[in-house]
Amino acid sequence: MHHSIQSRRDIVDNLHQRSRIATAEFYRLIGRPEPVVTFRMMVKPAGRDFFHVVDSRTGKVMGFRRSHNEACALARRLERLHANQLRG
Repeated sequence: MHHSIQSRRDIVDNLHQRSRIATAEFYRLIGRPEPVVTFRMMVKPAGRDFFHVVDSRTGKVMGFRRSHNEACALARRLERLHANQLRG
């Protein structure tokens, strides 16, 4: 990886970390619990080398993959599609 790309990634990671710390500090100051981030799509094992992507709200299987990494990628893609549909 080119050093400039790695340095940009490091900067973005540090900014994300600072953002999370500031958000936690804000909620601590106002005396409220920090909201819990829940994922709608869950990856569950469904046999030997087989994974289902399940909608946690309905329990429906939204897709399946033979690799855990591919199932996680599908779950992330479905999460993004759902978020984009809510935004309009």
